[in-house]
Amino acid sequence: MTAPGASNLTALLQGASVGNASIVRCPATMLDRFRSLNPAEYIILFTPVVPHPPSTELDLNMDPFEPLGRSLSRRHSRIRHVPYVPSKGMTQTHIDFLRAAGAVVVVVCTTQNIAPQNAHGYDEQTRFARDVSHRIQQDKSLASVPRLLVLITDGPNTQLHYDGVEDFPAVITCSNYTLAALEDVTRVMFGA
Repeated sequence: MTAPGASNLTALLQGASVGNASIVRCPATMLDRFRSLNPAEYIILFTPVVPHPPSTELDLNMDPFEPLGRSLSRRHSRIRHVPYVPSKGMTQTHIDFLRAAGAVVVVVCTTQNIAPQNAHGYDEQTRFARDVSHRIQQDKSLASVPRLLVLITDGPNTQLHYDGVEDFPAVITCSNYTLAALEDVTRVMFGA
């Protein structure tokens, strides 16, 4: 059943999923804006510095989210992938990239292989995501910039992680960050 005041399109988008990825929520106008970016606009992809997923297919010297950036670049040519160190938070480099954004994608990754290595990792990553969101809201030149949060989580804390990002307007989830899962995330974002 559609929530009062929600369109049928919104209801469809909220349930949209491809493989391992799904849209938890995303205002239709934000998703439309993201999917119709001008080719000259940049998508800024902020990803946490985390270890590779178990049984990875990637070279160990490759960023585990580089496949997400590559997948996005097959659908939009101007991607800027900027990692962040969760414990350090936002730096001037992140702020500089943010100023050039046509859209922003922030990844929060707290799977079971990561959580034991940093008990505060989820909080640090969501703090970074909130800082990005806050800067976008404060800067009038970024008012129309869509911002999507990709939450990658699994295990017993999954519901807590979902609950912890209730204040983000657009959330896409998946349970791992394998090559196939990251491709699913991109397909959900672009609707194909």
